[in-house]
Amino acid sequence: MAAKRYSILVLGAGFSKPAGFPLASELWAEVRRRAAALGGRASKFREDLASYVRYRRLCDGIELSEEDIDFEDFMRFLDIEHFLELRGSDTWSHEGNEGTIVAKTLIGRILAELTPPVEDVPELYVEFARRLQPDDSVLTFNYDVLLERTLEATGKPYRLFPLRYDSASKHTATVGDSRDEVRVIKLHGSIDWFDRTLYGMREKECRKHGLTASRPHPVFAHLDELGVTKLLDGPRFDDDPLNQMYRVRNVKALYQKELMFRATPCLMAPSSVKILYAQRLRDFWWGLGHAGALNFGLAIIGFSLAPQDDYARQVIYRLVRNYQASCWGEEFGGLKKSPLVVVNRCRDHAELDSLKQRYRFVDWKRAALCADGLNQEALDRVFGDT
Repeated sequence: MAAKRYSILVLGAGFSKPAGFPLASELWAEVRRRAAALGGRASKFREDLASYVRYRRLCDGIELSEEDIDFEDFMRFLDIEHFLELRGSDTWSHEGNEGTIVAKTLIGRILAELTPPVEDVPELYVEFARRLQPDDSVLTFNYDVLLERTLEATGKPYRLFPLRYDSASKHTATVGDSRDEVRVIKLHGSIDWFDRTLYGMREKECRKHGLTASRPHPVFAHLDELGVTKLLDGPRFDDDPLNQMYRVRNVKALYQKELMFRATPCLMAPSSVKILYAQRLRDFWWGLGHAGALNFGLAIIGFSLAPQDDYARQVIYRLVRNYQASCWGEEFGGLKKSPLVVVNRCRDHAELDSLKQRYRFVDWKRAALCADGLNQEALDRVFGDT
């Protein structure tokens, strides 16, 4: 009996760039521009920015202009303040303090505005989705919903969680594998995910006291209009942290509503200490240290492996080493592993050398590098057509 070929594909911001989505530096410039015009409680973002500039000047002797600020380091500054609750009772919410909420909400709005409707998804992405096979795993660090739109455009079944169960009780579950579907694991969350936990608690309290909510929730009071569905599907453990996570299909309509401080997308802010907030999505990372050993394909597309993301580097390192060092050259049911494919855009030799330095753990004799970014030639490499 022939073995079944299935692959792991890792996506970074460079995957979505050809569709018009911004890289981190471009996203920061737009977030900062929009935040500058906000008033009321949202103006706390500008106060946080000034506080960060002062911190870097007094602690590091560095004088920064707003244009020079590193987005991830600024968000790290805010994340540490929030995680350690340095503001005490003034800590704003479990999703972050005001500056972080502003950043997350603006990220959601910017990416939602750039999201093409299903019928306008660029052909390059349609072809990518068509070539995905059942049981392929796509691990994406991106917040946008371009991949989901593309899969829907091609009618390709997919799910947004690692394991599907046929049954689940308090302590045990039976894994179901009868459905042919692609696994899309959004390691940093998504602009269309919203947690219903606090809203549910408020609803319960209102019913208990015979009250009605004074203002309808921008997400959960508009289920049909926005196409709101549960993220998880089928039997689950009662304590699954994602049981109260919902996704919104009509993201453009959603972000036309007034969301700021009323509904915050469930995404890990672009901070160098994202790992502080990984608890809710921790199941997405479970077992990745063993992944790659028995896969027949591995590709990393548009992920530059920035040095501040040490936790991500550790995961990519394990994937690559498992893939290239375990069972390499061995045949299973007529199949062998194909070379690891790394797709990135390198404009000159200096950028190429820098990329290879960041990926120095790769055995390039067992890998192929596509240095012109995501294009048709890269797709052919990723899916083993060349």
